[in-house]
Amino acid sequence: MLFIFLFLISNYYFGQNDLEIRILNDTIKKVSYFDQNNIIYTITNNSEKNYLLVLDNLEFNEDPEYEVEPFFIGLPDYYLYEKNTRLSPMFSFGASSTNSYPQFDLTSIEFQKFRKQFQKEYDEYEMKIAYRISKKIIIIKSKEKKTFGTKVNFPSYMGRYFNMENSKDYYFQVSLQNPQEIMSKYYSVLHNKDKEQQFTIFTGQIYSNKIPLVYKVYNNP
Repeated sequence: MLFIFLFLISNYYFGQNDLEIRILNDTIKKVSYFDQNNIIYTITNNSEKNYLLVLDNLEFNEDPEYEVEPFFIGLPDYYLYEKNTRLSPMFSFGASSTNSYPQFDLTSIEFQKFRKQFQKEYDEYEMKIAYRISKKIIIIKSKEKKTFGTKVNFPSYMGRYFNMENSKDYYFQVSLQNPQEIMSKYYSVLHNKDKEQQFTIFTGQIYSNKIPLVYKVYNNP
């Protein structure tokens, strides 16, 4: 365990510069309260190493405090800025949905095989987290770039809500967090991804570029 800890610590410092996340949209335009925006972004490995990370690009993290729960590791965060000031989200109790815990077929042959392999390391709750993580592992080879897309809504998205006004100077940014403590706990699952390939496990947080968000909503309630 000490080796794993030191290994992940060293990766934290190198991974921040080795991986780059970049939004490809020039501008986000919001003209209707009910519109969703499709955010296209890339993750580029600028190093000579192969990197492994956890990424779930189906949606964004809904937690208003930008915390990463173990069950939802890999969900990217997004930030809104008014000029150079980052806006603090509120929690909307009337939100239509929040990140939902994935439902697995616990009787499937695949899950039972996974459980048998890791049953000495994790309890039943942790086993579900470990299984989900195993499905969200991304390997980005040296100098490789991968493209992802995720839909998001403004000013509310699942549990988050921002006070936004028409025609203000807004900017949008994406980040990805793979917290060291979670990656360390599920190191065995991560390392099991491809035993024939050498890779570095990314831990830490990377931030994208900022792009303009044009908010001129005619039906703002």
